[in-house]
Amino acid sequence: MTRIIPLRYSDMEKVRKMIEYVSPDISVDKVNGETFVHFPFNVLHRFLPVRLKFLQESYVAIEGEELLGLISLAPDGNQKTRWKINRLILNPNAYDAGKQLIDYVVNKYGGAGVENFLTTIDENYIEALALFKTACSFRSCSKINIWEYENLKNYAISENRISLRIVELSDAKKIYELDCEALYPKFKTSLVKTENDFKFDFGNKFINKLKDYKIQRFVLDNTAKNSIESFLSIMTKDNVNFWVDITLSLAYQEYYEDVLNFAINHVCSINQNGKLYIGVRDFQQTGKKMTEVLSQHDFRQYGSFEVLVKDYWKPAEYATEKKVPIMIFPDMTSPACNVVSFIKEF
Repeated sequence: MTRIIPLRYSDMEKVRKMIEYVSPDISVDKVNGETFVHFPFNVLHRFLPVRLKFLQESYVAIEGEELLGLISLAPDGNQKTRWKINRLILNPNAYDAGKQLIDYVVNKYGGAGVENFLTTIDENYIEALALFKTACSFRSCSKINIWEYENLKNYAISENRISLRIVELSDAKKIYELDCEALYPKFKTSLVKTENDFKFDFGNKFINKLKDYKIQRFVLDNTAKNSIESFLSIMTKDNVNFWVDITLSLAYQEYYEDVLNFAINHVCSINQNGKLYIGVRDFQQTGKKMTEVLSQHDFRQYGSFEVLVKDYWKPAEYATEKKVPIMIFPDMTSPACNVVSFIKEF
């Protein structure tokens, strides 16, 4: 009989072996306990109500002494009514256990007040997409395309033509308004954020410190309208791989090249040999312009991910699928800061 229980620190060796068996290309020595279990915070965190949770939580499916699969999920920003499934690892022939794990966390957290569940999956992972979409009734929402520049010292750097300043706590409302404007209206129900998501206070810094993330954020002011026209986030974990997020207003999308240049100059001041990754979101209205600029500057498309969403209050349909080994390991909040490198198939 398959049981689902919270992941224990003592299970980590079995998790490493499962990762090594399912996907030998991943360096398991980079997968430590902190990837899934923030001990000892996880012990107390487990008893917090959903509205107060802030860490990733993980569950495993076990049968006897055999570990069949693992699933992890975390709040999607400060919006505690939307959670993101960011890890799923299944042994071969554990497809049914995967469905059980997904249904378990959806029902457990949905019953506690979570309204939407989100995940991002490499479009080449056909079996994983079938598991979520066909067996567990997630729906396709949009796509995120990842672009990379391999070695920044070869990039034709020019002087900054615009000046961005470091973000302040008082900017939260304006950044929120910018983010809302950037979304296509049809995606706002599922993907809109809250003003609190852009309050980068002590709590936010503590969580990033816990995850060993180094994040710097900048904004482009429009003093004439007392608004913010661009929000730039630069994140790294090793000062080698850098993840850049750029949000622009529709009126300022012609400034994308200048904001990109500012980001590259900043990254090069840290490490000229670094790699740069940028996510272009199909659900943002400036995505087409971003793609044009990246193509013109010899960025290479690195991978494409489907964004899947499930609304807890919608009825699920039952379906059966063939049993296959599955490995989903993309934390699309920060791919360059993932504990593992991009899987080579990306």
